[in-house]
Amino acid sequence: MKVQKKENFVQIEWAKPNKDIFNGDIITILNEGKLFSGEYGERYVFKIQTKTGDVRLLTFNRTTMNCLIDGYGEETSEWQGKKAKVWIVKSNISGKIKDVVYLTPPDWIEKDGSFVPPSDDIPVIEA
Repeated sequence: MKVQKKENFVQIEWAKPNKDIFNGDIITILNEGKLFSGEYGERYVFKIQTKTGDVRLLTFNRTTMNCLIDGYGEETSEWQGKKAKVWIVKSNISGKIKDVVYLTPPDWIEKDGSFVPPSDDIPVIEA
């Protein structure tokens, strides 16, 4: 029987919403990420740098991956060094309300429940 070694994330903590990263923060993507298979399916795990300079691990969900693909391209090695905006949204996950982290390019906005790039047809309201 062939078995696979599981990788361990030594000495790097996971980014926790509303502790390490906050809604509206701009973080930096530090690597091209890795794809891991686990009990909940495949996970895209990246190293990020928080606005305070701490290095953390963060799983990029499918929505985040799609937004970053649209903003930065399909090659994750090109994302290294790119900035991303943190969106923290409360969602019902398996019957519990949890904070879910989404990332987009920094200039993207939320429109009708989706994250979209800015557009000329969307008015910008300045304070």
